Amino acid sequence: MALGQVVALYDETRRTIYLSEGWTGRSPAELSVLVHEVVHHMQSASGQRFACPGERERFAYDAQKEWLALFGATLATAFDIDAATLLVGTVCTH
Repeated sequence: MALGQVVALYDETRRTIYLSEGWTGRSPAELSVLVHEVVHHMQSASGQRFACPGERERFAYDAQKEWLALFGATLATAFDIDAATLLVGTVCTH
């Protein structure tokens, strides 16, 4: 999974998490995708607002990183997302 590749998404209007058809939840990496989307649900349910989409993503990726660390994995080892790529995708550019 690359940072721009969609494997799951949260629909704020429907309050629904959508996972790709191939998602099974059978590995820590796959479950981390659900953790990421649950963070977005919690952000929405609590009414949190962010300066930009990247700021919103930063919190979800942080939770995903913490989950993966429990299993000795990282975003880099599980999804080939390096720190520089993550930084670019999680900062506000305005």
